Parts: sequence; C-alpha cells; structure tokens
Amino acid sequence: MTTLKLKYLIILLLSLSTIGCNSFLKEEVYTEYDPNKFLADETGIDALLTGAYAQSRIIAYDHRNYTYMMNEFNTDIAFETGGGLEKDAAPFIQFNWSVNNSFLNSFWEKMYKAIASANSVIILSNQLNGLDPAKLNKIQAEAKFIRSSSYYFLYNLFGPTPLIDIPVGASPQEIEEIGKNAKRADRDVFVNYIISDLEFAKQYLPLTESPIGRATKGAALGYLMKIYLKEKNWKKLTDVTQEIIDLHQYELYSNYPRLFAIEGESNKEYIFRAPCIAQAGYQNNYMAHAFPPNYPILTNWVNFGAQFRTYSAFYKTFESNDKRRELLIRNYTDISGKNVELLEDNNGKALNDVRSFKYWPDPNGVGENMGNDIVYIRYADVLLSRAEALNELNGPNQESIDLINQVRQRANTTLLKLADYSNKLLLRDFLLAERGREFFSEGLRREDLIRHGKFIQSAKERGYSAKEYQVVYPIPLQQIDANPNLTQNEGY
Repeated sequence: MTTLKLKYLIILLLSLSTIGCNSFLKEEVYTEYDPNKFLADETGIDALLTGAYAQSRIIAYDHRNYTYMMNEFNTDIAFETGGGLEKDAAPFIQFNWSVNNSFLNSFWEKMYKAIASANSVIILSNQLNGLDPAKLNKIQAEAKFIRSSSYYFLYNLFGPTPLIDIPVGASPQEIEEIGKNAKRADRDVFVNYIISDLEFAKQYLPLTESPIGRATKGAALGYLMKIYLKEKNWKKLTDVTQEIIDLHQYELYSNYPRLFAIEGESNKEYIFRAPCIAQAGYQNNYMAHAFPPNYPILTNWVNFGAQFRTYSAFYKTFESNDKRRELLIRNYTDISGKNVELLEDNNGKALNDVRSFKYWPDPNGVGENMGNDIVYIRYADVLLSRAEALNELNGPNQESIDLINQVRQRANTTLLKLADYSNKLLLRDFLLAERGREFFSEGLRREDLIRHGKFIQSAKERGYSAKEYQVVYPIPLQQIDANPNLTQNEGY
C-alpha cells in the first residue's frame, strides 16, 4: 500500500474515533505523523483499535435508542411516555415505525463506521513488517470481534445487510464505491461470515479482560452463542455454551440487586461490557429516564420528563420473594411526603407505571451521566441459553432444570422439578418467561419473543396492529437512496 493511501486510512480512522468527544481547546498542529512510523509498533496499532472500539460502543443515547426504543418498548416488558422522547418512542411502541426513521438510520451508520474502522485495522496491520505473529493475530482477532459483533447488532434489527470487504491495495475512491454499491448478503453467507470472524477471534483473544471493555475469548464465544441462539442451531449452541463453561472464567454474582450497580462491577458474571464513566458521551443515562415524578433523587442527579415505565402484568410474573423484583419499584414516597402507587390503583386496575432500577443509580453520577457499565453478555445468558438448547434437542431433561435452577437459586425463588414439565413446550414457555424476569431492561426481550414466535402476537394482545413482517425493521430509506443495490425488507 502506498504511503498516500496508508496516510488516508489513518486520518480517516482517527477522525472517526473522535466522533462524540467534546473539544475544549483548539490546537495548532506543528508536526505530522509519518504513517509508517506511527504503525511501526503495537502502540500505534492499539490507538487505531481504540478508535474502532469507540465506534462500536453502544453507550449514552445510542444505548437508550438501541436497547430500549428498538428492543424493549415494543415488547411486553416496558414502554415510554412524556418528555421530548415520547414522539420518537411512540412509533416503536405502536408498531408504526417508518422506512425513514432517523434512529434506525443513525444506528445503521454507527455500526458501519465501526465496521469500517475494524476493516482499516485489519488492512493496515497486514502492511506491517516485522510484527510478531502472535501480536498480529491478537490485533486482527480484536478487529474481527468488533466487526462481527457490529454485524450481529445490524442483523438483530434488519436481517442480513451488506458485507463490506476491502481488497488489499484499494484506493480511497474504490473503498467509497464499495460502500455505496454493496448488495445485501444472503442469510447463510452473512451468518457464516460472522461465525468465521468469531471463530478466528476466539482462537487468539486472551482469557482475561484487560483493560475493561476489551474483547476476550469468552466474549467471542458469547457472540457465537448469540448467533447460534438466534439461528436456532441448537447443537452448535450446546457446544459453544459448554466451551464458555469450561473456561472456568465466569460465575453468577451472588447479589443480583447490585449486579448492575457501581459496586458490583468487579463481578465474574460479565462476559462483555461497555465501560462507562459519569461524563457526557461516555455515560450510562438510563436512570434519568427511570426515576418517577418527584422521586427523592440526590442533588447531583436529574430526573427526565421522558419516563421509562414497566407493565404491571410483567411485575406480577415474579414471585414475591424473587430478589430480581427488588429492582422494580412499585411505590415510593415523593419529595412532598406523599405515597405514590405505581403498580395498580385502589380498585386493582393496572397503572403500568412500575419503574426498573436495574442500573442502580451511581452515587457519584452527574446529572444524567452515570458510570454504570453497560452489559452486553453475561453468564446467566449462557446458562439459560444452554438450557433452552438442550430442551429443544431432548425435551425436558435434568441438565436443563439444573441450569435454570442455578439462576433461580441466585434469585432466591422456587426451584423447578423435572417431573413438573412433561413436554418440550411447557419448558420452552417457562424459559421464555424466565428470560424476561432475568434480563428485563437489558434489551433482549424483542429477540427472545421473535425466536419463540410470539413477538407479533404479543403486540396484538397489547392492542397494536402489528404485521408479521415487522420481526425486522426496514432498511433505512436514506441508505437505499444512497445505494441503488440495496433491497428493502419484505412488507415495507
């Protein structure tokens, strides 16, 4: 690759890595990096990888939009009212999103920027001379992890999307043309591409997370688990979940109510997370949306008019002694001393106003900005995914029951007995309900309902005119206008 092309890619990647940062000072640049020297050691490559990680992070408002608007407000767990967000959340809640929805388009662009950054790291690292092969494999494993996980998030929303591969020696103009004209991949090709990247990543990534938020062998296996679960490849799912268990790196955190709190972040349950700090652009801003009106918050916090609300019916699926229910607030005393009910009124009518405090507020948060790390994959998902796979392969079995009971025992709720589940359907339905109780406020409910064939029916039961094709979102119209080779999802 010529120095000019190399320099172009470096500038492009570094500029992408700074999106979302605040500039406090305008600096004059008196020196210029020699691209070859910049990439001559691991430090330079690590800077490029850091930019790729930054692009892929689903934090701050991206977390709000992806996790809640796109993946939970259209389910039987939660919805939103109030504030400036209400008009944007309503289409997702009511199943009338449009083909030119700006939030869908923004997420599409974010993931493809992450993919472009990862591709650049792969291309540039291949041009280095004398780099230790072990270091090169780790660099490329991290880049392929970022690329494959970004494709997974796109797949979860839109189905297969274009796979962007950059040929060695491609000019900036050629790279731009590839992006503008790529067709959507066939489903099998797309899925196998993700799997191939993750298989490479799991081979060369380290076992331990250092620093926090960097990819590990367990994280690569975790995304393999997610893609096999989505594809209902039960045999492969049993294999990969056993691989994760056999790493002996992860375990359930004993104190579920503090699993997502600042003090719980050193737990061994997190398999992959996005590190957050209490600073705009790098924060977890969930709780500002979850505090109910006039809730007695600390003076350093803020309570938004946009309110994330949990359905009363979902709250009632928990047993009274279930520790997970402690994070669902059903009543409180407001700042004036008034007791406020959120579950139901005096006549037993559902108020659908329960609040999830899953990301327990950071005592050192500043305004909406809190430092709770955002969890993408954790060990409880491994246990319940394996239980589901074994049930689908063999029907109710003792290992599935034991795996579920590990999760329920941590929650201090009634343990299951195999004799109570006479067929596969009964245990399948229980697992869907249990995943709701375990993973509420984590953005997994939409994909779980879709996998179980209940996403559209659940919406209809809530009174919305959902259509079968709405198990995927439309390819953003803005992208179709820019790329004549993109085809729209059926029904849109």
